[in-house]
Amino acid sequence: MKPIHVLRYGTAGDKTHLEKASNAFDYLAINANSAAYVSGSIAKFVVEKLLDNKKGYFIDPITYAFQKNIHLLKNEDLKIKKSILKLIESYGNPTTSILSDKPIQPSDFTEDNDLVLFCKSVLDFEYRIIQRSIDQEEMAKYLEFDAGVSLANIASLHPKFLIAPYFYLDVADPDFKEWLKVNIKCVNESKKMASEYDDALIFAQIVISQGTLLDQVALHEIARVYSDSNCDGITLWIDDLNEHDARKELLFQFTEMLEMLKGKPVYNMYGGFFSILLMHKSINLLSGVSHGLEYGESRAVYPVGGGIPVSKYYFMPLHQRADFTKAFYLLEHNNILNTDLPDWGPIDRYFEEICRCTQCKKVIKSTMLDFIQFESDQFYTITRKNGSMVRRKKASSETKQNCLYHYLLCKKVEFDLVKKESDLSVLLERLRDEKTKYEGCSFVEEHEFDYIDIWGSIIERTLQRAKNG
Repeated sequence: MKPIHVLRYGTAGDKTHLEKASNAFDYLAINANSAAYVSGSIAKFVVEKLLDNKKGYFIDPITYAFQKNIHLLKNEDLKIKKSILKLIESYGNPTTSILSDKPIQPSDFTEDNDLVLFCKSVLDFEYRIIQRSIDQEEMAKYLEFDAGVSLANIASLHPKFLIAPYFYLDVADPDFKEWLKVNIKCVNESKKMASEYDDALIFAQIVISQGTLLDQVALHEIARVYSDSNCDGITLWIDDLNEHDARKELLFQFTEMLEMLKGKPVYNMYGGFFSILLMHKSINLLSGVSHGLEYGESRAVYPVGGGIPVSKYYFMPLHQRADFTKAFYLLEHNNILNTDLPDWGPIDRYFEEICRCTQCKKVIKSTMLDFIQFESDQFYTITRKNGSMVRRKKASSETKQNCLYHYLLCKKVEFDLVKKESDLSVLLERLRDEKTKYEGCSFVEEHEFDYIDIWGSIIERTLQRAKNG
């Protein structure tokens, strides 16, 4: 199988960007709450932009959201969000307990029939929501005559795979073993229903804490039961695992888990360049990697806080998002940008050594002074609980667009690199060379690029194990 590039649909505002970037990914991952709330808009996009381009999609049922921290399912006025209410309406029991402020418990599945009905409701939603939206919005005729899509093709448009209901696994949770049993039952019962959905592939989603990843006994048990399950593949989510900041031990355990799950295709739901390297044919630990439009290479299962995410420039040589100031100093350190010159110098070396994507060519037209268009130059103010005001940066729509499309095109290049380069060691050596080139920059903190050495040592160990059989 070729490495699958998965892009996550976040909000309704993402649709415009997705339309322009439909050639930059293979599958679209859609959260169930988004699919439920703006189903017509998503359905139209899926049919118009994915069907003719031979792209695919799947829906994450996010059933774990009903398990704990259910206050996150409410608005600021403490009312349950409309998108969640739509999911409750579709999923039925036991998600209805949320209406009484009660999270789902393992005991809600003591009756096998309850679990079977729940699996059926979740799979029905994933399989039919797009088609149902097209029918309800009477979109089919428009799509056939205005977009040139045949009704037969529309009727055959279904997810690439269905994800069985799943719940968060944390070894520190007293109910850890019970949740694991529920998850496996959901997988196996869902697989029994595959024939009702044109023999759809049934995937299991494993969502675990970092503490669970470090617990050898728990990790081996999780890997064993999922490997023995009837699922056709696995989507994996490690809580808040940032590949750039994570300790070596965490990333090592991540690859150990992937080794134990070998035999089934595994997609990392939140991953960056380290995960992309793990798809290389010489080790083949991952079959797909997912990320958001401009960020989202890691995500907490239960996020805390909020605010507007800052647009950042993706510094391709180091495979790292950086704010404009850091990117500026990195370029200056390597003499690609020279502030002693009124126009900051010529653009040749930038396109030769940094990035030659179409967005960069559109932005950086004549001199390196044009690079400033990647800067977030606007601000917004938030009020803290103590009444103090804080001013934070935000990007203009133009800056956001520049950073976003540059990022997506860089990601496409990364996937292509892993597909085309026969020797993984060449990619690792290139990465180390870039570290050497930039680590002397005065704006770089000590140990900031240690992730490059960590990635290299773990992958080289994995390569050696693969060679030894």
